[in-house]
Amino acid sequence: MATLLDALNAAVNHHMAGRADAAADAYRRILAAEPAQPDTLHLSGVLWAQTGDAATAVRWIGRAVRLRPGAPAPWSHLGAALRAAELPERAEPVLRRALALDPADGDALEAQGASLHALARYADARRWLERADRLRPGHAATLLNLGTVLRDQRRFDEAEACFDAVLVHNPAYADAHLARAVGRLVRGDLRAGWEGFEHRWHRFATPPWAGQPPGGATILLHMDQGFGDAIQFVRYAPLVAQIAAQGGGRVILETHLLLYRLFNRCLGSSIQVLTRGEAPPPHDIHCPLMSLPRAFGTGLADIPAAVPYLAPDPGDIARWRDRLDGLGDAEEERPGFQGGLRTGLMVGLVWAGNPQHRNDRNRSIPAEALLPLLRVPGVRFVSLQTGEAAAALDRLPGVRVPNAMERVRDFADTAAILANLDLLVTVDTAIAHLAGAMGVPCWLMLPHVPDWRWMLDRADSPWYPSLRLFRQPRPGDWTTTLGTAAAVLKAQAARAARIVAR
Repeated sequence: MATLLDALNAAVNHHMAGRADAAADAYRRILAAEPAQPDTLHLSGVLWAQTGDAATAVRWIGRAVRLRPGAPAPWSHLGAALRAAELPERAEPVLRRALALDPADGDALEAQGASLHALARYADARRWLERADRLRPGHAATLLNLGTVLRDQRRFDEAEACFDAVLVHNPAYADAHLARAVGRLVRGDLRAGWEGFEHRWHRFATPPWAGQPPGGATILLHMDQGFGDAIQFVRYAPLVAQIAAQGGGRVILETHLLLYRLFNRCLGSSIQVLTRGEAPPPHDIHCPLMSLPRAFGTGLADIPAAVPYLAPDPGDIARWRDRLDGLGDAEEERPGFQGGLRTGLMVGLVWAGNPQHRNDRNRSIPAEALLPLLRVPGVRFVSLQTGEAAAALDRLPGVRVPNAMERVRDFADTAAILANLDLLVTVDTAIAHLAGAMGVPCWLMLPHVPDWRWMLDRADSPWYPSLRLFRQPRPGDWTTTLGTAAAVLKAQAARAARIVAR
């Protein structure tokens, strides 16, 4: 027993000193000798969580909890690991158990608040985080989480006070700068928001470009976020090229392969478009695409919103028109299919985003909730859904919606499909940005707490004139949102039918 205790103490010493590899090796040796040693299982799981592998942490700490269910710390750490693994629905009851065992566990209180926040239970989240804040005033992570919940409750002054309190003691705390920036951007205070938003990315070796005359320099524009962000902010690239050309400079745009064909066609005459490689191409100064609004001093009144700034190749449009007609022919052979794809409004449908997105549970729509839309007469739906969610409509009784994405190679193909539609109905994904950049009519279904770029309350977007925003009136209420959209779509389809009848 003394030998085991000595080994565990040595492992903990490595762990506490930040020697992760030595600690992991020591924990492994102990477990090889005694696989059910609960303290070692628990601490090994904590180490996995600290090194970023939350899924493995859940497995190890879960074994410790089963072996010693009356110990509060493993329950607390298990809940935190589940939260870090983006499983808040599993974390919440685990953390409730941890707090029943130890009501003064500040980490568990904070993790419970964060879990409830992820589940859009904002009032409950705030109560738990306020308890954590009373228990340990000034704790940076607790204040950050509390401020974020207050921001999402639209208590913006109180939220900013939390973020400011964090930054007083931790001026370089990037997450606090970002959280405060999001609160400003969502309210339309763009210029103030862009400044804080700069804390999202790591610096290049080359100097950043912030709007100054570049002389004869080569400016590298590059993606630093997702596809939708690149599509939204690539609108600035021609403006950068105009400034660079005045001094004999040039612009390189580095992008993802899936965006290359579309961007190269639309921007390639004045900008060298390259696919992203392991190392950036030679350049003198650089700017992430999402930093371009700051470089141009963009405010709410002067967003460059002229569309289209992206457009597919006419040959691709024609090819996809034929393919969409072919999908309609195939659907007519299915039992229960009512109406061909050749009549009525053609409406594209996307109801789920990236399942890895941290807010996916709030922004994606269950397939069955789409039934009010799908029952609107005079509409020919085509699915533009990708991933596992694409099969969800096939499981709904009586629903036959063809999927057009099986032969899509990249965003240029997706753009060609959109060019053949009368309307896109989608959740907040990259395809909404693509439709907006093309000027294609698009209805965007938004959760109660939207992404910052869609701001608050308004039904339009200053970034994309062709978008119409349908918002949840309360967290989780897709029924009202889709019911409203279905009523508007029914009226629009009826108007289209009357026009055809003339």
